Amino acid sequence: MKKGVKGLIAILIILTIAAVAIQKTTAGIIPLTDWLLQHPVETYYVETSEDNYEKLWNGKYKYVFLGYNEEGDEQQITKVMNKELRPNAFLRMDASGSYGKGWIEVLEEDIPESPLLQLN
Repeated sequence: MKKGVKGLIAILIILTIAAVAIQKTTAGIIPLTDWLLQHPVETYYVETSEDNYEKLWNGKYKYVFLGYNEEGDEQQITKVMNKELRPNAFLRMDASGSYGKGWIEVLEEDIPESPLLQLN
């Protein structure tokens, strides 16, 4: 009985350490589950700022954006990037749920009207 309890505690400790490691080195647990569940990919428009990222211990940057699709629907998007982004830039970002996939910088005039109104 004592071995079973000790084994269960050890497994819980290992799972906790793994969860913390995933949270600190990737986009996080929620975006990871969105990616694993294969949510459909949608396009959102976001704006960078000086305070929407966290520098990770591995030198990467974890960004959290509020993005808007062409209908103006809001979605929080998390994306880990290899470099620091320029503040006040507009990005077109593909996201699967809250997991950011690809992105490209766009000009303000290239953003559809509905998301642009939400961003400004």
